[in-house]
Amino acid sequence: MKLLVGYNGGEVGRLALSLARDFAKKNNAFVYIITSMEGGSSEKQSDIIEAEKGLEFAAELMKNSGVKYDAQQSVRGLSAGEDLVKFAEENDIDHIFLGIKKKSRAQKAILGSTARYVILKAPCPVTTVKFELDNIKIENLLKDRRILVVDDEPDILETVEELLDMCVLDTAATFEEAKKLINRNVYDVAILDIMGVSGYDILDLTREKDIPSLMLTAHALTPENLRESIQKGADSYIPKDELANLDHHVADAIKARVEGKQGYGAWFNTLKPFFDKSFGKGWRDKDRSFWNSFDDKYGG
Repeated sequence: MKLLVGYNGGEVGRLALSLARDFAKKNNAFVYIITSMEGGSSEKQSDIIEAEKGLEFAAELMKNSGVKYDAQQSVRGLSAGEDLVKFAEENDIDHIFLGIKKKSRAQKAILGSTARYVILKAPCPVTTVKFELDNIKIENLLKDRRILVVDDEPDILETVEELLDMCVLDTAATFEEAKKLINRNVYDVAILDIMGVSGYDILDLTREKDIPSLMLTAHALTPENLRESIQKGADSYIPKDELANLDHHVADAIKARVEGKQGYGAWFNTLKPFFDKSFGKGWRDKDRSFWNSFDDKYGG
């Protein structure tokens, strides 16, 4: 059995890949992953580089899942819909998987719809998947995310692995191990302890790679560390008392990044009652200037 994924990267592309991967594993199928590009002056060099990175991710996903695949760019001067249908006809594809981006009626009228064309013209069944950030389930949003977890406590690493079993996790217990992994791999999220692993130094590395980073701490649970985590660019600061809700916090960080922001207000407002209880009344008064600025920017 042969499957075809029309892949253009992004969140909707990730969902289509995961769906095709799961179908392939159940049916012992071969997966073709095609990123269709018209070529010529319509393509920017940055678009080509981005497409190559996307295909590397897609190939790694299939390889790690044990699925046989072929991932390639297709540049034939055709629209994406025409290209995918032609490829399906030429290669006797049994099933096509596509992601659907939400478009306005005007966009559909002007640009047409790749999915619509493929559904109408394809020589085989077509399965489509839509990505809607406001409605997507946490498990689906986190599925197949590659996450780096750094903590010197083995029981914490084990617990995180259980809580995020829908993700692909790499774990490290030291700064040196974490640095090697960050230089070698691409991550969707990093979860970093502060004490014991030089967490702020690792945060510097993840920020250089633009990896959303959550500080997960027990021993460094202080107003000073909370402020420092924010100032150094962490996406959130999570007490280990909140470990049971880790999937929600990781999902919030991913959603915020998809929306083009870090979303301090969302996680901070959720955890402020915990901070008030842990740090005591008036705990923000010592750094009133910082917190006033924080409230003005993200809402207090």
